[in-house]
Amino acid sequence: MAPELSSNWKKLQEKLKAPPKKSAPISQEELFKQETSKKSISSETLKRKASESKEADKAKKHKTQPPRKTLTPSNSKSATISSKDPKMGGNVQSKPITSTSSNTISPSLHLWASEEGISSESLAEAYNLGLRSHSSSSSHVPLLSTLPPAVPNAGLTLTLSGAATTTTQGQSSLNGNGNGTNGLPLPSSLADDTTTADLALILSATKQNTLGKYLSLDCEMVGTGPSGLTSLLARVSVVDFHLHQIYDSYVQPTAFVTDWRTPVSGITKRHMAIARPFESVQATVAALLKGRILVGHDVKHDLEVLGLEHPHRDIRDTAKYSGFRKYGHGPKPSLRVLAKEVLGVEIQRGEHSSVEDARVAMLLFRREKCGFDVENSKRYEKEEAGLERGKGNGRGKGGKGGGGGNGSGKKKKGKK
Repeated sequence: MAPELSSNWKKLQEKLKAPPKKSAPISQEELFKQETSKKSISSETLKRKASESKEADKAKKHKTQPPRKTLTPSNSKSATISSKDPKMGGNVQSKPITSTSSNTISPSLHLWASEEGISSESLAEAYNLGLRSHSSSSSHVPLLSTLPPAVPNAGLTLTLSGAATTTTQGQSSLNGNGNGTNGLPLPSSLADDTTTADLALILSATKQNTLGKYLSLDCEMVGTGPSGLTSLLARVSVVDFHLHQIYDSYVQPTAFVTDWRTPVSGITKRHMAIARPFESVQATVAALLKGRILVGHDVKHDLEVLGLEHPHRDIRDTAKYSGFRKYGHGPKPSLRVLAKEVLGVEIQRGEHSSVEDARVAMLLFRREKCGFDVENSKRYEKEEAGLERGKGNGRGKGGKGGGGGNGSGKKKKGKK
């Protein structure tokens, strides 16, 4: 006999056997409301979950990365920032601080250099200041365009502390002792106060180390003789390593001019009314170049018309540099071609400017300074080695001769 079912089981069986109840039909409006409510609820939940996940990510990042401490280095050595992780207990070291170098000399660096007797051009050379990158041919165009224009016949223009630095013909603007030469040689034929002041100013600039080691020279010439082929000095310009105009003067010709060469030189007869005497200009330029490296293009012609000599070891001639020979169609490339091909600068499109030409020559030298220095040192090392070898051979021959004489003397004594 089968066991009787409990009351709960009986109720369940009755529900299963009973026919399903028909539900009342739902209108379309109610269905639409249900769907929209579901969508709004789902979108709200998605937004809430996304915002919660973002906040959780931020919290994790803040926990894993401790805040960095700012550190200002007190010296030139690279400083590093270290921080401790509270969880791991170890040291986490960040990347070293790298300072981006600016294109100017800081006041502290300039002060240190002045105390140590280091020139501004040496600082510029060491820190690569004022030089553009070598990637583009027109890299020096902004540098030239930002320079002040040339001031013709401005005389000597130098920067000295506590003194005005421009001297004009017939008057001196030097504050202090402008009458003495301060030990500089002055020709007896020159009784010009301006020349005396120029020489004293150059000596002061040399002592203060403001003039620098490198100077660029360029001259404009006129012609004399029957065909005007013999050159005479008519204008001379000198610029420093930073392309600042140091000296510019028209020069009174020492002979009758038969060809002013105005389309090229830009010199006319009216310029001679304000020109300085040749001897005065010669003495000033000689004082400027003394003990310095002379930069120029085919500079032997400039020295010839100035009546000056300069040690060949201290000359950097852009017309003779081997790295520029590929730009010349003849034995020497012209300054105009070098300016266009190397610097991307157009010059000498009309009357020449000796200040502009001197600046371009200095820019060319600065662009290839390492090559100039290496080539110059190799050339004169070979010459010095040859001279020492010749002296050594001379001493050896003399020594052998002397030894032979002494030996013969001993033999004679032995015979006696």
